[in-house]
Amino acid sequence: MRALSELEGCVLGYLWKYGPSTAYAVRKELLDSPSSHWSGSAGAIYPLLERLEKHGVVASQKSARGDRQHWTYQLTDAGREEFLAWLAPPLAYDIISLAPDPLRTRMYFLGALTPKRRSAFLSEAREKLTEYIKELEEARQDDEFDRLATRGAIRATKARIAWLDDVRKAFDGAKKTTKRVR
Repeated sequence: MRALSELEGCVLGYLWKYGPSTAYAVRKELLDSPSSHWSGSAGAIYPLLERLEKHGVVASQKSARGDRQHWTYQLTDAGREEFLAWLAPPLAYDIISLAPDPLRTRMYFLGALTPKRRSAFLSEAREKLTEYIKELEEARQDDEFDRLATRGAIRATKARIAWLDDVRKAFDGAKKTTKRVR
């Protein structure tokens, strides 16, 4: 099997951490995640689990709960090995480098906005990042690793807020300099 994608590794990690689960439970976990980068859509998860089963890294079993039948997925021994290979070093450059960041990308082009709209952009971005910290603080944390990961996300988000504050100071300083020159 080729190297696992981040979503595949995350799904295998979920099955490792929580044990046999339905596709719905995996979807719900991704949909409830504070990260907008995970696709919890049925169109992503169900085919992904089928593909992982075809490659022998998960096995499914038909079960019934009440009147409803469902498939339960669990890691195979090969799946556990694939998951551990995905998780452990060596870490590829794309894992440690900066992830795509639409907020940072927009910063490159803020010169296209009027100063008033730039200010509104920075205010809204800061406000939404502050709200996001509250979401992170309320997120489910089942164990110490969840708490550590969440703490990292909160710190990274606080760093983004500090960065936005620096940007605002730079714009405010540029306004003062422009006013003095006139």
